[in-house]
Amino acid sequence: MNATRTLALTAVIAVLLSGCCLKFNDLAPGTIYPVGSSISTGGKTVAVEPFQWGNGTWTSAGHAKVDASNFAGGSANELRANNVNFNFQLGYPLSKITYKFADYGGNENIKVNNDFRNVPNFLSLNNTTIGGVQVTVTAVQTPSSIRGEMILQGPISGFTVGGQEFWIDEVCTE
Repeated sequence: MNATRTLALTAVIAVLLSGCCLKFNDLAPGTIYPVGSSISTGGKTVAVEPFQWGNGTWTSAGHAKVDASNFAGGSANELRANNVNFNFQLGYPLSKITYKFADYGGNENIKVNNDFRNVPNFLSLNNTTIGGVQVTVTAVQTPSSIRGEMILQGPISGFTVGGQEFWIDEVCTE
């Protein structure tokens, strides 16, 4: 009986230490979430928030959509941001967040540890620091898109990201 309890406790600790990986496969494709709503996925909550356009104007008129296009290069479903930001409520503090993304136009927003950035695309953030966190972007740019992965490494106490024509998948933490 003690061996069973020890094994169960070890499994729980392994899950807690390994973080999570949100793949959005528990969401129904086509579901739309307006600004102000919350998405429950993988036991976590993602708040859909206003977005800042490239000219500095904020909008609440956008929405998020569960999409099965695989633009971000993840698995099955992904989230599409149409002029919204996703505030990931992940059980901070964390030491690392990785995610796959696709940018098909417009600008992007990212906030790490309350340090907000509004950028034309994520390529400009490679090898920079946001909110005391190191940013690494590995991506391929074509005439119509930028697809890749972003890694945030350091002490993370909050994370928000979004865009105009932006897809995200496999948001994983450590």
